[in-house]
Amino acid sequence: MPESYSDLRREMAEACEFLRGFTLGKRGFTQRDGVAAMSRVRELCSRLEEGFPTEAQEKEAGAALASAKHQILAAKARIDLLRDKHTLKTG
Repeated sequence: MPESYSDLRREMAEACEFLRGFTLGKRGFTQRDGVAAMSRVRELCSRLEEGFPTEAQEKEAGAALASAKHQILAAKARIDLLRDKHTLKTG
């Protein structure tokens, strides 16, 4: 049975919230968590890009995709900063 649009949006919101936690440096999030969260959000973006029947869903999905892609970029920047910081300490 195909998933509903609302189920997919809920999954996306949860995955983005987790990714945001990593990006903001909340306690308990590791780089591995960040990489896994980025992968999960990318996978959900791919599923959202497949399209939905109504124009309203399409517009909402487009906004969610844009937001998710910016969150991925922010998380990637944080990972790069953490790696640079680690390199400076050990280098």
